[in-house]
Amino acid sequence: MTNLAHRRDTAAAIAIEAAALAARLRTEGGGVASLKGAQDFITEADGATERFIRARLERDFPGEAILGEEMGGAVDGTGPLWVLDPIDGTSNFSRGGSRWCVSIGLVMDGRAVAGAVARHAPAEIYAAAEGLGATLNGAPIRAAPTTDISRAIIECGWSLRLPIAEFHRMAAAVTARGAGVRSGGSGALGLVETAAGRLDAYLERHINAWDAAAAIVIAREAGCWTNGFDSGDWIASGNPIGVGAPALGAQLATLLQG
Repeated sequence: MTNLAHRRDTAAAIAIEAAALAARLRTEGGGVASLKGAQDFITEADGATERFIRARLERDFPGEAILGEEMGGAVDGTGPLWVLDPIDGTSNFSRGGSRWCVSIGLVMDGRAVAGAVARHAPAEIYAAAEGLGATLNGAPIRAAPTTDISRAIIECGWSLRLPIAEFHRMAAAVTARGAGVRSGGSGALGLVETAAGRLDAYLERHINAWDAAAAIVIAREAGCWTNGFDSGDWIASGNPIGVGAPALGAQLATLLQG
């Protein structure tokens, strides 16, 4: 059996270094290099950070497949697969903000089983492996105990891959139940902050594998309700995602489905 604890710890160490690299490149003037689309920036730091992560994974786990947001990768469905986002929250990063992170997830037999999400400032490392719990800076984390959705804070993610009306409908449905709505520009952070109980839920009608491969493991291991994001053709095509306080699961599922 693959040593998931070792893989989790290695991913965490790499993610911490990668976040420091990205921050340093921004300070040195990496800046915005080009636009992938409205509100979807690619920076010089994105590419350099992904190359760094790939080099480290190739050194530590030679021959294993890697799929990254910027450089893609071949996926044949066999063996371990590392799924990474070098900078999630790129628009925040490009504008000098702090709400961005590095995400490195491990997929085995089509299911996300380990991963790490690192912030640089504040210095935070979320990590988990299947069956081994979830941590923030080494301390165990748990989903919020919230039972009343009218007291919940829910982050609603959005993507230009779907009509903006989809986001508006979901946000309106959330507020109609009395919950507060947030949208912070980093799906990975919204997911892991839900795992840590800082948010009561994170919902998004479509998210790509690299944004959530690590965070979905962290959320499950923290006891969150989850919608089964890592199923079907999720690696190639993405899926809707929902995680949240376990007592709110049925209501969150309804909100996610629309």
